[in-house]
Amino acid sequence: MNTQDALASAEEIGALGVRHLKRFWSHSLAKRHGVFIEQDERNWRFDNLILNGLCLPLEETTRYLMQAAPSFTEFENWILAKNNGQIDPLQIERLNSIISQQPYPESLKQNLREIEGEENVLSAEDLAFWDEHGYVILRAAVSKEQARATEEAVWEVLGMDPQNPATWYEKPIGKGIMMDFYHHPTLRENRQSKRIQKAFAQLWQTADLWKTTDRTSFNPPETATYHFQGPHLHWDMSLEPPLHFGTQGLLYLCDTPAEQGAFCCVPGFHRTLEGWLAALPAGTDPRRVNLDALAMPIAAEAGDFVIWHHALPHGSSPNHGTYPRIVQYLNMYPVDFKENMAWL
Repeated sequence: MNTQDALASAEEIGALGVRHLKRFWSHSLAKRHGVFIEQDERNWRFDNLILNGLCLPLEETTRYLMQAAPSFTEFENWILAKNNGQIDPLQIERLNSIISQQPYPESLKQNLREIEGEENVLSAEDLAFWDEHGYVILRAAVSKEQARATEEAVWEVLGMDPQNPATWYEKPIGKGIMMDFYHHPTLRENRQSKRIQKAFAQLWQTADLWKTTDRTSFNPPETATYHFQGPHLHWDMSLEPPLHFGTQGLLYLCDTPAEQGAFCCVPGFHRTLEGWLAALPAGTDPRRVNLDALAMPIAAEAGDFVIWHHALPHGSSPNHGTYPRIVQYLNMYPVDFKENMAWL
């Protein structure tokens, strides 16, 4: 395979009628065959829109393409299966409008106007807290009943008994405490929460946002033989200046006091990160600097949603409680979200 012939055109479509999808597929298979094709920011952005617009987790999709090397028809069928056999035609129109640089259809514009017109869910005090500390808790983002239904789905897929702690350690959870669990109906329902979408819309100052299809997580209490698996404090963004605004978020599926492996972060670090990076001694890897003493666990109840500025060092924490910490990750971002292509 040579580089010139490796990529399909962004205009080529298959049975789903989604622009850029075949190009994304062909680029992935080219990498599988060892053909390096430099990715510019525009195509990187479209790749992410394809994944998020079609409710595809990055790691699961990459693993499937690398291992199965499917035909394009097989890939489209796999996408349909992940979406219960049907993709919202309006979502396909939305993707195609962005990729072809055409205006949204009126029905989509109306949907966005409705979100913009909804009552704010973050108060002026919440927004001031966000500016100062870099995180905010949206209370009752979903109902406690909905959170409980999602928690039960997690227990079911893990094959564990919430009343029998011995079962919590019988098999690996996934990658550390992170589960490859994405497509259950209750996870999808949480992603449709109007309160969560409105909170992100307030922070981004636009309702035109794209949802990620992200992981769930199960962090059981430490024992004499089981120790916290991480992730410890880290950033999921490039630290190459200039730094750009971004968000991340998680939904607590069970009541989580501070000692129960709660999400933790270094409050306010988004305001000082650039200066802190500039002041580091030459040759210092910022990702290896220990900031644990500055971290604070963020306790919340089932159904509460934590949003944080992605410039905050953040992670999970050792669970010293008596019950697992169970969460669902979810983020939203606008199409013009800025990300540094160089990774530091």
